[in-house]
Amino acid sequence: MKHFIATFDIETTPGEPRARFVEAAFARGWSNMLLIAGQPAQLPASTLIGDFRDLEDAHRAFDAAIDDASRMIAPAKISIERRYIVERIPAGRLKAPRREWVKVNIARLKRLVRPKR
Repeated sequence: MKHFIATFDIETTPGEPRARFVEAAFARGWSNMLLIAGQPAQLPASTLIGDFRDLEDAHRAFDAAIDDASRMIAPAKISIERRYIVERIPAGRLKAPRREWVKVNIARLKRLVRPKR
């Protein structure tokens, strides 16, 4: 399983759309709590995290939560203005190919900005 983080903005509609969406998202595998040094911490209001097989699976769970929440507040519908879902990588760790890319490109950048003598 991979770890994903989602941020979103919900358009204002009647029926408490944000609360209904978060409730539906919890049922679909998303959470708004993160463990930091063994202590639970709540994420900002428009941020969720979840473990899914891949990015497509994370998007499917998010879309299903929108549909579920829209049914709860019908006839109103939940409209997500913006959303971003990305894979989370543990802090301070880069995968080996990425680490090599960073080393090579920093060296190139230093050569470019170093004044010529």
